[in-house]
Order: sequence, then structure tokens, then C-alpha cells
Amino acid sequence: MAICNTQFRVDPLQNATHRRVLVALTMSLAVTFGATVPFGATSPATAAGVKCQPSVKVTNKKGASIKVLRFLYKVGGSTVYTEGLVNKVLTPNETETWSSQTLNNAATGVVVTSTAVEYKDDTGRGYGSPHTSAWFPHSFTCAANHNYIHEIQ
Repeated sequence: MAICNTQFRVDPLQNATHRRVLVALTMSLAVTFGATVPFGATSPATAAGVKCQPSVKVTNKKGASIKVLRFLYKVGGSTVYTEGLVNKVLTPNETETWSSQTLNNAATGVVVTSTAVEYKDDTGRGYGSPHTSAWFPHSFTCAANHNYIHEIQ
């Protein structure tokens, strides 16, 4: 009985072609099924799955009322995301808390790197143009038990 010692040769060019075909097929399937981010990357809202719902607390430290318009936040980069705060009017030294404010572009467990509040000053003849409070940096992950606190001065 003879032992057959057959070696299989793999053509490197053929392997590279197969890899390219598999990558192209994977990409087209991903597009077909709605993938919108590169493989291995996730958007801030989907990184941990569930949209974060922290509390947003705003205190008016000005001598006149303000109208609170929106909560602004950044997740990593320089893109500013906004969530409406229903045009709530705060008198001097009044504080309002928006519990469970849904952040549509930040998932629970993602670091919201900085936050601010957009508001309008009471001019005595209505409310003026929108202003943005100072941006406040953060380093903790977003979660339902967190408070983003802003004092408008």
C-alpha cells in the first residue's frame, strides 16, 4: 500500500479575488438591510442600544425671566445634537427639572462629552433672540440616574 503525499497549492491571486468578492457581497447585503455606518462602527444612539434618558435641570440666575428652548449636547465630536424643552419660562432663581429627557442621539452607556442650554432673555417686550449657555464638559456615561445641571447667568 502506497501512501499518497499530495500537496494542495493555493493561488494567492485567487484568494485575494475571493476576499474582494466576499467583501463586496457583505457590503451589498448590509446596504440592502439598512446598515448606514461602516462595519465595526456604531452611531452614538445605537452603541449601547437604548436611548439615554437623564434628567436635565436648569436654574435661572438672571434678574429677569428666561424662556428655556432646547438642551444641546455633543457625543464625542463637534456635532451638536438638540432636544426640545417645551419653551418653559423660568422666573429669576426658579429651577425646572425635565426628568427622563430622551436623548435621541446618545445611548445609555455612551459619554455625552458636553452640554449646554439654549434660552431667550425676557426683554420686557417679549423674548429676544436665542442664546446658548456656557458649554459644560462631562466624562461620565449617560444613564437614567444622571443629572445634567445648568445655571443660566
